[in-house]
Amino acid sequence: MELDGSRRRSKRIMNSERRGNNWIDEQPCDCTVAVISRLSFPICELPVHILCDIFSRLPLESIFRCRCVCKTFLDLLKDPYFIELHRARSSTSTTYLFFHENLQNRAILRFLTFNHDEVGISLCTSDDQSFNHDLYSRQHIACQISAQFGFHIQRLDFVGSCNGLLCLYIASPPKPFYAICNPICCEMITLPSLVVSAPLYTYANHSGFGYCQKTKKYKVISFMYLTSLDPVTSAESKRMVANIHTLGVDSWRRIENAPRPKHKSFDPLLNGVLHWITDSYKPCELVSSFDLATETFKFVPPPAHFSLQYVNKISWINIGVLKDCLCICYIYEDADFEVWLMGEYGVKESWTRHVSIDTKFYIKLQVEDLQRPIKFLNNGDLWFISSSESLVSFSPTKKTFRELRAMGRPKMEVTAHDLSFISLQDAVGAKCPQVMAMKLQNVLFFC
Repeated sequence: MELDGSRRRSKRIMNSERRGNNWIDEQPCDCTVAVISRLSFPICELPVHILCDIFSRLPLESIFRCRCVCKTFLDLLKDPYFIELHRARSSTSTTYLFFHENLQNRAILRFLTFNHDEVGISLCTSDDQSFNHDLYSRQHIACQISAQFGFHIQRLDFVGSCNGLLCLYIASPPKPFYAICNPICCEMITLPSLVVSAPLYTYANHSGFGYCQKTKKYKVISFMYLTSLDPVTSAESKRMVANIHTLGVDSWRRIENAPRPKHKSFDPLLNGVLHWITDSYKPCELVSSFDLATETFKFVPPPAHFSLQYVNKISWINIGVLKDCLCICYIYEDADFEVWLMGEYGVKESWTRHVSIDTKFYIKLQVEDLQRPIKFLNNGDLWFISSSESLVSFSPTKKTFRELRAMGRPKMEVTAHDLSFISLQDAVGAKCPQVMAMKLQNVLFFC
């Protein structure tokens, strides 16, 4: 029995899968339907949209294997309908972590897939006040993937992750540059160089990357110091400027007098707006936002109790996203770790306390352990890298810590990442720069 591709081609496929505010309301492209209709495999007697539904539910390692079965399956798994359906149905039981290493003038990107239900568990609770660092002998990782660049570099900095795409800042003298890549698809593009007149401009070691749903465009923001000389006194002064680039455009735009970011946010993008903690001493200017649609900076009001005296006692602070809401994480008086949630964006009175951890209540838990957060999961658990370089999860409901895995080398940068099969050509559009190939290696699957 063969599929009647032409008959199914006229049907509209409605899918109620949802991720955030994005509904899937598409159909597989005609070329995929026509190719599948020529197959005689029993599974291909199913309608194409059902095949896409089945493939989108498979774990990553199974999708990789299916891509190697035949060209027909490969074409199906490259179909925009499948790619969007797979992204929208990212499993809540799986988290993808990304980290990079700079080894002998070359960069290695690594991805680890964690199944939440299978990770080794060691507890630190308020009842027994013990912190067992022993892990199960089995490494509960679904797969491990390494991707290697095809050019030599001196240093690579992670900028951001959005819809399966990674933005990287590559410090390669004499002209550093930005690159966008999707290691799963082995694709990478480089962005136009920033035309600056050194030494007047210096990189501020801070950038951002995100997607604007209104304009359907990806954008990169780069912060730089502009040094100017007083013509009378010859005194130097520095001010912060921001350079904006839209993927698919061959130039950058400059915004004067940008707020000065203090450090990188661990999860800054919310509804097309990037967020940072600034170095301002004023509480009302503590949280800065940048709207990717309007390309404007604004300050987000902090919680009401953030007076000048209170903020001065905060030793560490960062910003992220929890349950589709903006959240602030901070350590107060080197003892209390708190997470506050902004229920209604932009409304100061909507801040509520979500988590409070007394670090003195847990034996062997150091304040430094909580200063490298990675991600808030859908269930509210916080993942972070401890001072012993282990991946740890904290459950606010159970008040317990779980040590998941030793991460290896000290101070290795680890970030959560949503894997996607989207191609750079589709993401950027018709004016996409030349796509370069990355080398995918060491694809390991664990059973």
